[in-house]
Amino acid sequence: MSPDEARPGAHPYAREVVRIDPAARSGTASQITYRLLTEWGDLEEAAKVVDAIWDDPALASASLLRAYTHFGNPTIGAFDAGVLCGVSIGYLAPSGGVHLHSHITGVLPDQQNSGVGYGLKLAQRDWCLTNGVAEVTWTFDPLLARNAHFNMRKLGAVATALLPAFYGEMRDAFNLGDVTDRLETHWRLTSPRVLRALDGQRPDDQETRPIVRRIAIPWNYHELRASDAGDAATCRSRVREAMLEAFDDGLEVVDFSERGEYCFAGQLPR
Repeated sequence: MSPDEARPGAHPYAREVVRIDPAARSGTASQITYRLLTEWGDLEEAAKVVDAIWDDPALASASLLRAYTHFGNPTIGAFDAGVLCGVSIGYLAPSGGVHLHSHITGVLPDQQNSGVGYGLKLAQRDWCLTNGVAEVTWTFDPLLARNAHFNMRKLGAVATALLPAFYGEMRDAFNLGDVTDRLETHWRLTSPRVLRALDGQRPDDQETRPIVRRIAIPWNYHELRASDAGDAATCRSRVREAMLEAFDDGLEVVDFSERGEYCFAGQLPR
């Protein structure tokens, strides 16, 4: 008997979200479908996808996802021809006003750089707006240029704090032996900058908020770390100290440039 069959009755989950996007991979005519995952079999598959990406089964077990989803928190799956290829896991949080904290978003390696991650974030945004939630937060490693471009330029998010060694020691394939510094990121779903970004425009508003500081990072930190761990550690320390100073000065990240620089401007009042 599955856990679904063992439950005495159906629980009213948060409202459904379904999104269908054309697959961006060349040579295919399939569509990517996004929907909430609530059934036990789907949650088991979601846990397998997370493990396949990070090589750490402790990150998101099916039982943990059951607890999240049973009480209305969204775990969203991306399906290519009916096969789960990406997930986004979030939960509601009260700090700073009720918002969705997006804890994990990941796409299987053979589907990365195909638009599936972007589709997952749009599906997450759909769920939030349907449920009266106006902001999503998450964290990411400030040394990862591709993630910085995606978060700041493509989504229009801002980063408001640097969290040193935020997760302590992690043992997954990407973070083992490294320091888990993270940028605290805010995606204000109906703000003008987000709407500009989702329309394919630059999100920054330099006429009213000029860029006053820039911090450069390497284009491929994982490659640097693999070739010279000492240089990578020095780079991380440099970026950490520069960012802590910038945030202490009341700035926030509003863009990531084509030259691989975080662009800082003064924070707007909330």
